[in-house]
Amino acid sequence: MELTLSHPALKIEEKKMSNKKTVSIWTANADWQQSTLREIVTPAYSDDGESLGSEFSNAFSLGFIDDDFIEADFVEPTKNLEKAIEDFSYDSDIIAEIKRKTSLLHLKKINTVIAIYNCAYKGKTTASILRGIEFTYRGQFKYQD
Repeated sequence: MELTLSHPALKIEEKKMSNKKTVSIWTANADWQQSTLREIVTPAYSDDGESLGSEFSNAFSLGFIDDDFIEADFVEPTKNLEKAIEDFSYDSDIIAEIKRKTSLLHLKKINTVIAIYNCAYKGKTTASILRGIEFTYRGQFKYQD
């Protein structure tokens, strides 16, 4: 299934001979229930069935994001993005990329990660408040599919 987007803030990766792909990652320190995290990443739909986006996608002007390409979860509280991404899809490849970008190793305490696969975020918004919690864009990282 291909990721369908309707906004220039995301760049769709074209299929190439290489199986390298990109994931864009956001983090937060949220004191929410799992259901609240699910609500902010679940898109709303108009009466006509048109996607209105989710709270998260609208906050970062992402447009439509296929559910098959988003992973949102709570993690053990940490100040280390490398540790936070453990147990996410393609974690070993992504962790290797994070290590190459050493400025991302130590952050404010985080316990929430949202990863969108097969896209490279190009938007100007690097942080946004959702339901009183600040979500921060951490960058894009390559992984091998």
